[in-house]
Amino acid sequence: MNAMATRLPEFDEPPVVEVAISLQFKAFESLKAPHLGLLWRLFREEGYSRVEEHGELEPAFEEFEGTTVPAVGIRIRTFDDAPPPPRVWFLNEAHNELIQVQRDRIVVNWRAGAQSEPYPRYPHILGRFRSALNSLIEFAASEQIGDVLPEQCEVTYVNHMRDGIGWETHGDLDHVVTTWQNRYSDEYLGAPEDVGFKVRYRMTDESGRALGRLHVVLQPAYRSADGRPIFVMNMIARGKPTPANLEGVFQLFDLEHEWIVRGFTSITTTRMHELWRRRNG
Repeated sequence: MNAMATRLPEFDEPPVVEVAISLQFKAFESLKAPHLGLLWRLFREEGYSRVEEHGELEPAFEEFEGTTVPAVGIRIRTFDDAPPPPRVWFLNEAHNELIQVQRDRIVVNWRAGAQSEPYPRYPHILGRFRSALNSLIEFAASEQIGDVLPEQCEVTYVNHMRDGIGWETHGDLDHVVTTWQNRYSDEYLGAPEDVGFKVRYRMTDESGRALGRLHVVLQPAYRSADGRPIFVMNMIARGKPTPANLEGVFQLFDLEHEWIVRGFTSITTTRMHELWRRRNG
């Protein structure tokens, strides 16, 4: 299956609570913690006035030759190695947008936050990413840290499906998704207490060539604010840009977004589409 049509499904009330656009690139080996402090000065002028430090994200690659399992890179360090500079978060005052930077990655996130802000849509978040990436490229050049050499592109959507909207208990997953059918060969087990799953799909072009993978993970959970049950569906599309330049990067981001939107629509039921107010596609 591939996703090549141009008009995507849209929902007036989608359950998305977070979106992340990430570019993994060849590591800046000369990047030091003070560089990140200088970089903050640039992003602070753009409204990202808060900063936090976190541990590095490990590299992740989608491989298709000689293995059927996605490869996850592991960095091996010796006792003589200096600790790596941290992954730094630059946050806006509302805490609903952030830029993450580490020596081999830049990520731009939008999240709904405590006020449940409406989803601003993919073009807005992509525009923020493009601006942040341009700032990083210019900064790296001025500080002679290196060039941004793309290796993997990743788009992530996090969806929270609340109880009372099409379903009531964590055993009602068949009301929400099309891939789980609550049917058995006899009545011995009865209704499940809760259900979750993990599945991945190859993203391909019209010729069947693999471009990346779409990972879907669904888990039952409870909202921290009120303890109400939710289903959390994470959808991650990841692949290597071809060509490995900025044009290839943004082409792949658009394709990954399309796979997520169409994949989400395919894997959820038409009843949920009505409740989320689907209007086209």
